[in-house]
Amino acid sequence: MKTRHLISTTALTFALAGAATANELRDYAEDIFEPLPSTIPALADNPVTPEKIDLGKALFFDPRMSASGVFSCNSCHNLATGGDDNMPTSIGHGWQKGPRNSPTVLNAVFNTAQFWDGRAPDLAEQAKGPVQAGVEMANTPENVVATLKSMPQYVEWFEASFPDQDDPVSFDNFAKAIEAYEATLITPAPFDAWLNGDDDALTEEQVAGMELFIDKGCATCHSGVNLGGNGYYPFGLIEKPGADILPEGD
Repeated sequence: MKTRHLISTTALTFALAGAATANELRDYAEDIFEPLPSTIPALADNPVTPEKIDLGKALFFDPRMSASGVFSCNSCHNLATGGDDNMPTSIGHGWQKGPRNSPTVLNAVFNTAQFWDGRAPDLAEQAKGPVQAGVEMANTPENVVATLKSMPQYVEWFEASFPDQDDPVSFDNFAKAIEAYEATLITPAPFDAWLNGDDDALTEEQVAGMELFIDKGCATCHSGVNLGGNGYYPFGLIEKPGADILPEGD
C-alpha cells in the first residue's frame, strides 16, 4: 500500500485547475488510492484453494456454529445488505445487543487489522472471536469441533481442504477456512478500473467528485486500497465526542 500523505496545495491546485492530463491526474490519485485487485489476495500461512473456499462458505452461512443454532457469520455480516446488518448495534445470542455495530466483511481482507479496535491481526483470528463471544454466538471451540465432527459431510470437506493433516477438523482450520472464503469477497468497481488505466470507467462528473473528495480533505483518512481501514485514529478528528456518544473507558 502506498504511503499516505497530506495533499499538497501546489499539486491540488494543479489538478483542480484542469492543467493535468488524464495520466497526470491518475498518477496523482495513485499516490493516495490503490485499486482493488481482480484476483484473490494471498493469505499468510493459509494457501487459498477451491476446497477451502467452499468449506469456508458453508461455515460462514451455518447457524449450527452458534450455541443456539440461530446465528451464523452471515447474520451480522449479511452479504445481501452490504456485508453487515445495517443496524446501530448487532443482535446476538439471547437477542442481546452488542456494544458496536458490525463492520462490513466486503474487502475486509485488505484492512490493516480486524474489529473496530484492531485487536485481531487477520480474518482467521477475527473469525474465532464472534463464535466465542457471549453476546454474539456464545459457543466454545470444543463444541464447534464436536459439532463439525458429528457431520460426515463436514469431516469430508475438512479432509479435502487440509489434506496433509491427520486431524483436520480443528478450530484453527475452521477459522482458516472462513478466512479463505472471506478473501474472495472483494468488489472491484469502476473507480478501480479507472486507476488501472481505463479513462472511460468514470464519467466527468465522477472524476470531479474524486477531485472534490481530495480537495475537502476526505482522502487524508479515506485513502489506500480500501478508502480507509489502513490505520486507527481517535474518534472525533476535530472534537472528541461527549459521554452521550463515546462510552466511558472506550
